[in-house]
Amino acid sequence: MPRPVLKRWVGERSTIDGRTLDLQIHAFTNFMVVQSAKRTGEPSPEAGRAGMDLFAYVGSADPVETVSVHDRRIPGPGGDLPIRLYHPAAAVGRAPGIVWLHQGGGVVGGLDTDHSLCTELAERCGAMVVSVDYRLAPEHPLAARVVDSVAAFQWVADNADGLGIDPERLAVGGSSEGGRLATLVCQQRRKSGLSQPAGQILVFPGVEADSTTASMQSMAEAWPLSANTLAFFTAMQGELPAADGWASPIQAASLAGLAPTLIVTAGFDPLRDQGHDYAEALRSAGNEADDRCEDSLPHSFILMGGVSKEARKATARLADDVAKMLGTD
Repeated sequence: MPRPVLKRWVGERSTIDGRTLDLQIHAFTNFMVVQSAKRTGEPSPEAGRAGMDLFAYVGSADPVETVSVHDRRIPGPGGDLPIRLYHPAAAVGRAPGIVWLHQGGGVVGGLDTDHSLCTELAERCGAMVVSVDYRLAPEHPLAARVVDSVAAFQWVADNADGLGIDPERLAVGGSSEGGRLATLVCQQRRKSGLSQPAGQILVFPGVEADSTTASMQSMAEAWPLSANTLAFFTAMQGELPAADGWASPIQAASLAGLAPTLIVTAGFDPLRDQGHDYAEALRSAGNEADDRCEDSLPHSFILMGGVSKEARKATARLADDVAKMLGTD
């Protein structure tokens, strides 16, 4: 549809904090809000999971077909842990690796959620990607997904040779809740005296429970992540333990000695300022940390490459930045 026609059809776009929402995202938002309004009843994990599946299916770019994909299970702290392996067609010898942790507030999402992104990371970075289906709330507490993530990374490191991965170039990354889990993998490995990943890739991460940043206020009505959605995810967690610091990685007693970090935030996202603040805190602690904001895009833009050119470009930029981190650019 020509942009002038699309603009007349969907109406005026949001401009908040000096940022204007991408036109195609604005149209997709209107469509998804209408679909959400059709659902009746109280919010529930089951409804949220169905909604996330629909969102990822409708919005995501087509996966890269040349990437080989295989599902399997590995030993985990709570039983077998499902993972998905992505093998790039161009990989020769031992390739870099990325352990990927999906988004979903710790309540929704799974291996299919960030599937398109994982294929793009594999292809553009020439990397083996291992996506992890960690346990979710409310069936399991926060601790379950933390230990699942830590264990999955260690399993990949221990089995790097068999997977065709160079263990010296094994990074960890994740989106939203997965970003929190990725940086907790780094913090827990430091606490255990283990080597750091080659890098941590944090995409619109949530790193502080009960945050009061400016973007939490200005973007409270944003889509797909709003203050109400965040409150639902929080309610599903039960009581978050404060002693271990897992709910708020940014508040760790020390942030020194963590892996080189790439943080990408979204302009129309309540979590935007958390990502930037975490990058600043990491730099202040002596770490290498780069951060940037995709100003015209919302939370979860990596699931919108099928409906927005700007989201596709932003996802490509993310993959190219990861390739630089891994030395395959």
